[in-house]
Amino acid sequence: MEAEMTDPDIYTETRISMLNPELRQRVRDNLVTSQFQKAGCLRPDGQEWPAWFDHVPIRRVRVATGSRAFGMYNHQAGICRWKDRYWYVFSNGADNEEAPGQRTLMTSSPDLLAWSEPQCVAPGDPKGDLWRNTGGVMGYGEKLIVFVQTKTGHSSARQPRMSANEETRATRKAGIFVTDDANTWSEHDVVDDCHWYEAPRLTREGRLLCAATKENRPVVLLWPGDNPLDTPEIVEIPYDGSRGMDSGRFPYGEASWYETDDGRILMFHRNETDELRLRVALSEDSGRSWTHPMYSNIPDSKSRVSAGRLADGRFFLINNAIADLLNRVPLMMSISRDGLKFEKQYFLLNEPTKIEFPGALKAHGYQYPCSLVERDRLIVAYSVNKEHMELLMLSTSKL
Repeated sequence: MEAEMTDPDIYTETRISMLNPELRQRVRDNLVTSQFQKAGCLRPDGQEWPAWFDHVPIRRVRVATGSRAFGMYNHQAGICRWKDRYWYVFSNGADNEEAPGQRTLMTSSPDLLAWSEPQCVAPGDPKGDLWRNTGGVMGYGEKLIVFVQTKTGHSSARQPRMSANEETRATRKAGIFVTDDANTWSEHDVVDDCHWYEAPRLTREGRLLCAATKENRPVVLLWPGDNPLDTPEIVEIPYDGSRGMDSGRFPYGEASWYETDDGRILMFHRNETDELRLRVALSEDSGRSWTHPMYSNIPDSKSRVSAGRLADGRFFLINNAIADLLNRVPLMMSISRDGLKFEKQYFLLNEPTKIEFPGALKAHGYQYPCSLVERDRLIVAYSVNKEHMELLMLSTSKL
């Protein structure tokens, strides 16, 4: 019987280059050097391989420490300033990621150094079938608002992917928890079958915006104005999920953004494929419409990112900026003068870590950064190994 003939899948796509030539070369050299070291490959002259990027001076603070009593899973940080205090939210669970009972906790501090005992904002149900993922936190007038994803339908994943559950069997909704005294909370649903991992921020037009995933599609939530209690508009970001191989898969909804002086919004998407580069979507009409998420030359080990603008007008991107799958040890910061091309990159953290409490989807390293700009200081919240919660502070005048 004659075999059926098939043709290869051939397609074209738009790409975006956001590294200047010098940084592009340094990024490549850093990747090759790290892989040489991993493989045990020595330099011909026997010397150590050089460090291609400088370390930024930082101050590092432990916010919450994982333990068997407190919970061995701690992850998904969010941070803001409200009523003269700093508020830090995160997800807390017994051991594994996205296990029933996972909840959202909050702690506060007057100075970023001494933190209160964490209190529960959004409880899970360890004996039932409900858990929470933490999206972020923001203040709005007299209200403090925590963004949470609620999930039900726990069923252990059987294939190797970045979810501890069979996502087709899980239900999810995005909601907010609101308080005016940081003690009593009211829960409000926002969007069904949706999740988010960053609190909304204002566009130049004065509308709140954040990235999300709805029905396995990339979307943007766009509020009418600056009130997060209003109902947001859902704006779809186009993407083609039917193309060949893995590169047609949706670049995950853990995205962050900034807006340039000429009104262009650049959305940096975590990429769930094997490309190990961020995808970037562009809007030129204040978030009302978007390009598809374009393949960029910004390296990423497949994790969450944090983007924004410094007080001096420069733009930044914080991520695990190395094309090495799930290597979340190097937490790095890229700097751009115009938001269109990055010229500099720095190590924030690069010391090896080791998981203390093995669990589902745990990973070594410093991950899921969330940033807060405060004059010439940048505050970055993150987790260590998905076990401990920390923050670091740095002076942006030294960058």
